[in-house]
Amino acid sequence: MSRRTARRHAFHLVYCLPFCGTASAEKLAKIKAAYYQFLDEGDFEAYGFENFSRPKGRDAEYIDRAFWGVSERCGELDKVIENFLREWTIDRLNKVDLALMRLSIYEMLCEKDVPPGVAVNEAVELAKEYGADESPAFINGVLGNVAREIKSEL
Repeated sequence: MSRRTARRHAFHLVYCLPFCGTASAEKLAKIKAAYYQFLDEGDFEAYGFENFSRPKGRDAEYIDRAFWGVSERCGELDKVIENFLREWTIDRLNKVDLALMRLSIYEMLCEKDVPPGVAVNEAVELAKEYGADESPAFINGVLGNVAREIKSEL
């Protein structure tokens, strides 16, 4: 499995977070377990997924770090996003864009092996697949500014 595929899994899980409210760690663990059960059943073509399999090894570790990292740092990540929104609020963002930005910023801040440019590019690619028509450009603009800020602080 590639990091790109692992990131897609992480995105699917992070996307669930806004629908969980202030979920406990136990409830979040159940959501993750249900997702993996879905993967184990293997009927992906019916849902529009091809060649999806349960992540293993380093990929599974990355997905766990990303899912738990985003869920634990959601408030911090949202503040970063809000700092770069112009005349928008977090509440106005569609949930796909929000999940992609949270995941990308988490990677920029916490996954030292992921260069900021890669985190931005991967979010844009996922936005092309899952987001609205304007999502890739919007996400690229916001995350590009975040990446420049992060690089200037290094």
